[in-house]
Amino acid sequence: MTMLMHHPLPSGARVRLRLPVRADTDALRALVGAEQAERLLRFDPRRRAVLCALDFEALVGVGAVELRPGATPDVLAGDDEVIALLERELTGRAERARHPVSPRRRILRRFARRP
Repeated sequence: MTMLMHHPLPSGARVRLRLPVRADTDALRALVGAEQAERLLRFDPRRRAVLCALDFEALVGVGAVELRPGATPDVLAGDDEVIALLERELTGRAERARHPVSPRRRILRRFARRP
């Protein structure tokens, strides 16, 4: 699987998708509010995907989804074209997600196999 560096939008603009960084705090607050911005900056990448869309250096959109098959993005902000792109990318990531077996389940399996 290859991830495109720049994604063309129907309007002809191109945006780049990347993970959020601390420097995005002010722009995220403007898009989704202070409380939601903090949650987007502090996430567990094993359980949740968060993507920021940038037009040059300006943050123009953000989206997040739980990493499990069938999940839909629960946070989407930006204009319609950017939201459509983020929704497509995040939904694809959620569908491809494979959760590792929990340590507890591994232990239970070990005991179940003993004669």
